Amino acid sequence: MLLPLLLATVTNLSGVVTFERDGLDFVFIADDAGSSWRVENANGEKPPVTVGDRVAVRGEVERSVKRRLVATRVEKRASGAPLPAARAATIAEIFREVMPYGETDWYGAPVTTEGLLRDINRRQSSTQLLVGEGDHNLQVEVPWSIETPLPSEWVLGATVRVTGALVYTSIENFDAGVFARVENVELLPLSPDAIQVVRRAPIWTTRRLFTLLGALLALTAAILAWAVTLRRMVARRSAELSAAIRARETERIEADAARRERLRLAADLHDGFQQYLAAAMFRLKAAMNKLPPAAAPQTREQLEAVKAALQHTQNGLRATLWAMNEESEGPESLMELFGFTARRMAHWEGLVQIRAEGEERKVARKSAASLLLIMQEAVGNALKHGRAQNVRVGLAFGETALTMTVVDDGAGFDAEASRAAGHYGMAGMERRCAALGGEMDVWSKRGLGSKLTFKIPY
Repeated sequence: MLLPLLLATVTNLSGVVTFERDGLDFVFIADDAGSSWRVENANGEKPPVTVGDRVAVRGEVERSVKRRLVATRVEKRASGAPLPAARAATIAEIFREVMPYGETDWYGAPVTTEGLLRDINRRQSSTQLLVGEGDHNLQVEVPWSIETPLPSEWVLGATVRVTGALVYTSIENFDAGVFARVENVELLPLSPDAIQVVRRAPIWTTRRLFTLLGALLALTAAILAWAVTLRRMVARRSAELSAAIRARETERIEADAARRERLRLAADLHDGFQQYLAAAMFRLKAAMNKLPPAAAPQTREQLEAVKAALQHTQNGLRATLWAMNEESEGPESLMELFGFTARRMAHWEGLVQIRAEGEERKVARKSAASLLLIMQEAVGNALKHGRAQNVRVGLAFGETALTMTVVDDGAGFDAEASRAAGHYGMAGMERRCAALGGEMDVWSKRGLGSKLTFKIPY
């Protein structure tokens, strides 16, 4: 609703502080009538009060449809006052109440709601969660910096319950006759403890159901690319059979170059594209799990758009995006980069442990990206092919070399036979390790698990 268009007036109010948080220059106070007020000092600083304080406030009411007060005096009268109960509402109900023209009775009020965790955005001084229901997404800002590890159960697709102060930004220009059109809606929890996971992300996801399809599509594309290259090579060879020795040598050089290019393409498809596809499939499953039977046409159109995007990715077969994304978004520390990546792999939860020994030394970013791909491939093989229940990744920082080990309790395999068969996974890890000037050692026995060791000089 709209408040009367009046000049700012001086008012007195008394009530209880319901919200106060470090880093914010305002507090929320519930007055004796039950209305919430946003209060800040006239000098722009936060009043020296805390949640549960009973206070008396005098100040000027801003010209706004929201209850905002610039205080000239804040007097604390008692501590430990009972707080008003938070309003329980669904995300759809919240948006229905405040949009498009903000309902002042909801601004600053304590609200409890539930929704699907759809996105996590780490920032320097805070973490933003996107909690959704249907077509609506509610932004939740948590006072956790990018250096603070997130709880392991905070996984995309989980259902969370959040309690906090409801705020929203709006356009207010009384001179132009524009009143309180809401731009976005946000919930400010008092602390991370105000966020609870009420239902974990589902174990069975679309990603797992479509893994075989994705692998077959990737393999088919690789075979097609190889067949095209081979056909061109055979055609050149057929044309040059009657040429002289020099022509034969030129043909051999070209064939060798084509072979190296095929190996590079196969390694990138296996090491990078497969994980990018898996992440996209997981997001699709998270959306489909929450799709009601009578879903809105717009929702189904969005899912169809996702499917089209996945198909485009499968057909495009572009360069590896997974490692590039992890390298650009992740922290500089190698150990933190590994942990950052592991937390983004939902299917690693509870199965993969990463430990470090010795004082960490700085590793070149290009080398870190290669080590990340080696680790991802080794862990992926242990979980997928070995069906391991425990995988331990160790980083030992020595004086002259970094030693990375990946140990699992899976089914094990014949290492020599795997090398002889030319499996992309083993060959790709060995090539990446050799490119870093290192050595790779493989130990495995059927039924006894596996241990892969990579020794990389600094």
